[in-house]
Amino acid sequence: MRVKSLSSGSSGNCYLVQAGGHSLLIDCGLSATALQKFLALEGVNVAELSGIFLTHDHHDHLSGAGQVSRRWGIPIFANKKTLDEAAVRWAKIEKLSQQRANTTMPPESRTYNTRLFPTGKATTIGSIEINSFPVSHDAAETVCYTFKADGVQAVILTDLGCSTSPIYEPLLQSRLIILEANHEEEKLWAGKYPYTLKKRVTGDKGHLSNRQSGEILRYCLENTGLAHTVWLAHLSSENNSPQEATATITKLLEEAGIERFPLNIALRDKPSLVYETEQYYYQASMF
Repeated sequence: MRVKSLSSGSSGNCYLVQAGGHSLLIDCGLSATALQKFLALEGVNVAELSGIFLTHDHHDHLSGAGQVSRRWGIPIFANKKTLDEAAVRWAKIEKLSQQRANTTMPPESRTYNTRLFPTGKATTIGSIEINSFPVSHDAAETVCYTFKADGVQAVILTDLGCSTSPIYEPLLQSRLIILEANHEEEKLWAGKYPYTLKKRVTGDKGHLSNRQSGEILRYCLENTGLAHTVWLAHLSSENNSPQEATATITKLLEEAGIERFPLNIALRDKPSLVYETEQYYYQASMF
């Protein structure tokens, strides 16, 4: 299995997962143009994608998915509430695009290839097993995903305001953890955001702070023997920095006796981190 962060932040989120000749995306908050460019760097043709899995209906996670599905017929997987809200958002995006281009799109060209994927269920694409589980966030029905191939499980855990019981089993069973570290609390409260937005971000349906992420990670490392690779993701450009996220979380881990644990940062607006299992690397070297 191979996992690549294509973009991780409020300007657009997208992760590429590959195994057994299949490539799929977790979220697609990138434009079709940017996605094509980033996938080309990975040797992937967008038309060959096996699917897009949406976590929720916010713009930075789905804005490009509709166009990609409509243009290339790529299936989009999500629960019903997310698909319903996504359709509304895609219609608004298309309308805006038409107004800018001064064109009208015929109704038959607006078809999206959507597939119902209820929360808590599992599905398989090729050799990749995908499971969804609910998290606390202010969207219609937010989920996060685990994906498993080559005997290795990974989890993407972003866009949640607090830890809830469904998140821990996926975390404890995953070798790769992509974990939100959105903001440094003191920096956010001292910053320029309006008070209502500060309350939203720090609320139970908002985003994880560096401290919350550190506490979740500490629990995982204390309760499992798996050799973890950890990516910190969805960092705010206004209220966080790689240095602050790393410092806060490292301090929490060191206080628990977990020293020199490596933390990697998924960049906000361009491809960055990559994870490959030994089996994937071996298979790729054969061709």
